[in-house]
Amino acid sequence: MQQHLSWQETISRALSVHTDIPSSRFLQLATVDIHGQPHCRTLVFRGFDQDKNQLYLHTDKRSEKIAQLESNNRVETCWYFSETREQFRFKGQIECIGHLDAAMGQSTSRSKQQLRLAHWQNLSDALRESYGSNYSHAQPDENFTLLIVHITQVDYLRLAPLPHLRLLYSLDEQGKWQTKAGSP
Repeated sequence: MQQHLSWQETISRALSVHTDIPSSRFLQLATVDIHGQPHCRTLVFRGFDQDKNQLYLHTDKRSEKIAQLESNNRVETCWYFSETREQFRFKGQIECIGHLDAAMGQSTSRSKQQLRLAHWQNLSDALRESYGSNYSHAQPDENFTLLIVHITQVDYLRLAPLPHLRLLYSLDEQGKWQTKAGSP
């Protein structure tokens, strides 16, 4: 079988090609509500921890997606890069790290609250203010929620050059990535 780059190497390459294209930071997040109805919306990519197979996003705890994620934490994201004509679909479970986790002593680890704080501090003042007008740089607003997508599958599709290339990456029980070619 032909040797292919890992999904981490492939996404890193796509991100570096698109670094000066602001719209390339937008991806779609699909959730399911309590009635089984799908919902899809656009969010801004906020970073990766590729060693831990995690994708970072932010949201406001008042948004409807929080209730959807609390009832079903399985998600899929879809991310298209126009210059290289590549699509990445990430499947996995999402974890919501919010204010109540810290305030109520829930099982969120200290390191995850520190990660939430670091993401908060990386925001512009204008974006911090969108969560609440009395914001502090030193402490995340109670409405600010860090979303961590724990990636378990990646469906990669390269549309150019011809022929198309589709690779399916799956995380096995031992935590190793398995790759197989798929039908474009």
